[in-house]
Amino acid sequence: MIRSMEEFTSAFRAARCVSTPLVAVRTADPASTTHFIIENLKKGPDLPLLLGWDVVRGLYAVGRDSGEELARVLGERQAANVGPVDALLVAQQLGDDGLVLYSNAHRFWNDPGVMQGIWDLRDSFKATGRMLVLLAAPGATLPQELGQDVLILDEPLPSTSHLEQIVRETFNAANLAEPEHPVIVKAVDALIGLAAFPAEQALAISLVKRQLDTEDLWERKRQIIEQSTRPANPFRSFLQ
Repeated sequence: MIRSMEEFTSAFRAARCVSTPLVAVRTADPASTTHFIIENLKKGPDLPLLLGWDVVRGLYAVGRDSGEELARVLGERQAANVGPVDALLVAQQLGDDGLVLYSNAHRFWNDPGVMQGIWDLRDSFKATGRMLVLLAAPGATLPQELGQDVLILDEPLPSTSHLEQIVRETFNAANLAEPEHPVIVKAVDALIGLAAFPAEQALAISLVKRQLDTEDLWERKRQIIEQSTRPANPFRSFLQ
């Protein structure tokens, strides 16, 4: 079990070094994960080609250096019209050592076409150092057909030191004085268990009259956790 960002970083680098072709990253904050991957790759000798896909934007370049590669792999296609299966077909054209970040993969990987498309990338990506990164929600389960082929990495929630940094940066952004140590301790205690983005947002909203309202912060944390653990409405498809 990965317990810290250091362990997560080590696992991701190891997967990259041995050309692991299919990786599912279960994360509560995909934007933070994307930023982490980019920053981690920048530490190498060369920044590889990096493309992303989501259901709204279609296929897109991550960083200016990948713009030409995006145009090449798309050919005559329109980027926004690249669907969940087409994205995996287009990924076959990606240059050596490139990466594709596939957003909300857990919403699509049970589709037979997507499932097959992911599996079809395994051998060709392995041989050329390429990687498909499936960004998924915490606790998401791969279909049985992919369980033996995809490496699962769980990105840990922020550590207490990271939360302390968030508290200080949030106070600074609000033009408030550096919080005293007891205030930081109370804030971190209330924020433990949240991802970085909701932690920052809950903290910012709880700064009332230029000081931290700890009770309000705890309530906002409760609401966030309640919302994220609420079961799906079984009648939703009938109500739409």
